[in-house]
Amino acid sequence: MNVDTLRNHFPHTEHQTYLNHAAVSPMSHPVREAIDAYVAERHGADPEAPIENFEAFMPVMAETKERAATVLGTESSRVEFVPNTSAGLNVLARGLDWEAGDRIAVPDGVFPTNVYPFLNLEAQGVTVDFVPTEEGAYTLDDVEATLRSDTRLLSVSWVHFLSGFRADLEALGALCEEHDVVFCVDAIQGLGALQVDVEAAGIDFLTAGGHKWLMAAQGIGVLYCDEALQDDLRPPTGWLHGPVDWEHLDDYELTFHDDARRFRTGTLNSVGVAALHAALGLYLEAGPALCEERVLDLSTALADELSDRGLPRYGTDDPAHASGIVTVEPDAPEALYEHLKERGITGAVRNRKLRFAPTYYNNESDLAAVLEAVDRFESS
Repeated sequence: MNVDTLRNHFPHTEHQTYLNHAAVSPMSHPVREAIDAYVAERHGADPEAPIENFEAFMPVMAETKERAATVLGTESSRVEFVPNTSAGLNVLARGLDWEAGDRIAVPDGVFPTNVYPFLNLEAQGVTVDFVPTEEGAYTLDDVEATLRSDTRLLSVSWVHFLSGFRADLEALGALCEEHDVVFCVDAIQGLGALQVDVEAAGIDFLTAGGHKWLMAAQGIGVLYCDEALQDDLRPPTGWLHGPVDWEHLDDYELTFHDDARRFRTGTLNSVGVAALHAALGLYLEAGPALCEERVLDLSTALADELSDRGLPRYGTDDPAHASGIVTVEPDAPEALYEHLKERGITGAVRNRKLRFAPTYYNNESDLAAVLEAVDRFESS
């Protein structure tokens, strides 16, 4: 699938330049059509459509998990739906049997989603140790120096929300295996833009919401849990964490599924699943390798051009740690943001820095629009 075909799936490209996929992404035609079709069925206007479509929708749920598993490099039995990244991380944080004196390592400066679920364990005597970072970047040695003999978990952001620093998941996975530490990844700023193989990287637990680079909807995401770790987690409970015996619903037998379905507590966001199904379908049709190549090419080109204009990149420019996020530090970030917005260009201001996040359907004309607007701002 070429870029022009991809762009045709996103009608906003006809009238605006959207470079804010690190916040929330636009929906493609296939995603909207999937949502509309689901809502129309539940609406009941079609006499042939099942309003109570729980059973009819199950194949879509199954295929969505298969698509997510393909993207993650694992089996669908290792994947389950969650409402968002925070919910996924809380499955891990609340599921392990913590003891006073246990420690968790987290790089400092990451988005709060990857901090608060673990800080909440301090009441149980768990300590959170922060890996020192510089503009979101850190080395393997920094991580190893933070680990202690009683560190049980390392949780990292695959991509730093502000600097765009991409963690070396394979190296971190090997380090965690060496030190017998559970390896967790908050993948929301990478999944759908960059390629990952959770099994090859030695990741024990990964979770991500679907509304950013996956370009699905808010309120739906996925988690991955390694089979060995699954046995160490106490799952949350609802009425769908295990097999449902419809003829004996009041027997109350607490039995869990033998795969990642055990982390499902109740009725899912089916509209969100429909959106995710379509979004993953488009992503896989385009090709994850092509998508990653375009994301990295566009972000690198944008960073270089902005640097030439006196706006150096916040964070490392090492290609090994590059992602789709480009952040700069202009003297007046809010004013430049508003200047861009007036010209139909959407970025974001975070921590008084200006962040751009192009994805694979963006093209060189989008970058040119940004650079022309920046030039006009600088000359005004």
